[in-house]
Amino acid sequence: MDALRARIARRLERGIEPSLPGRALASAWAAIAAARVARPVTLPEGARIVGVGGAVLGGAGKTPVAIELSRALALEGHDVALIGHGYRARVASPRRVLPTDAVDLVGDDALCAARALAATNTPVFVAKRRAEALALAVRSGKTLLVVDGLLQTSPRRLDDAVLVLDGASPFGAGVCPPLGDLRAPAAALLEAADHVVALGDARSPALPASALSLASSIEGALDATGRRYDLASLASRCVGLLVAIARPDRLLPALDRVGIHPRAVVCLADHARFDTATLDRARDLGLDAWLTTARCATKLPPRLGGAPVLALDHRVSVGPLLARLSFRGSREGAPACARLPAP
Repeated sequence: MDALRARIARRLERGIEPSLPGRALASAWAAIAAARVARPVTLPEGARIVGVGGAVLGGAGKTPVAIELSRALALEGHDVALIGHGYRARVASPRRVLPTDAVDLVGDDALCAARALAATNTPVFVAKRRAEALALAVRSGKTLLVVDGLLQTSPRRLDDAVLVLDGASPFGAGVCPPLGDLRAPAAALLEAADHVVALGDARSPALPASALSLASSIEGALDATGRRYDLASLASRCVGLLVAIARPDRLLPALDRVGIHPRAVVCLADHARFDTATLDRARDLGLDAWLTTARCATKLPPRLGGAPVLALDHRVSVGPLLARLSFRGSREGAPACARLPAP
């Protein structure tokens, strides 16, 4: 099933040659999705809530932005919590995610966030329904909540809605399923957003002119014990890349730019679990190390044969976004995202 998901996802990411039935289905998806960009979520009183959403079905970088934003706010002294994306989580009731939790219980996004934010003691909450996780965070005394994977709500709007775009390919294939990977029409996404951010140095002509650029970089990698490997060390090793992510084509050029050229590349469907056969094949290759993302590392063993599994240290500079958040009083006079041009 995951193999089929991967093939479908890659085709959607590239875009599919339109047919008459395909156009009709994509138009229907777009109409329904546009009406549902603002999700019906009951927001608790007593906290400011920042939502971080993406324009495509996966691979925009919204979770790294949500994590880095939470970390930065915590370092400024805010009582912040992250509401994790509960995809594939199996929690019976709302709970705080611990770095030692089983990935099958809390989901890979939430577990990755909990591990990343442990140093700042920033809690991550997850539940079957976001409203329950939000309520638990407020009961825990948190007054500033960052929600991963939620762009906008209704009837009450979020205090800040952040739309994350890939600077090189902001709206993916540019069309909704079954012809592409666009989550909803670009105009509807832009209207829902208070802030639009673009990851990376690239500036596609399709980007809204007022999109904030957030620097994104790979700063080495970490093994399961926290030992750091710098870029020069990784570039000199015979490494492989083992991931289960959307849009893996974005990661390989990023590695190439820092001098890392994997000898073997294994890309599974977004959020897929690594089956025994895949892991056995990786062990048999006899590489020096296997690179992966921090999220994927939650589902992998510390070593594959003699090769350590190293989680890439992906950094996002959220300073420009911090300066625009509503409680800092800097949005007055800023152009509304509803007036940004659609691609």
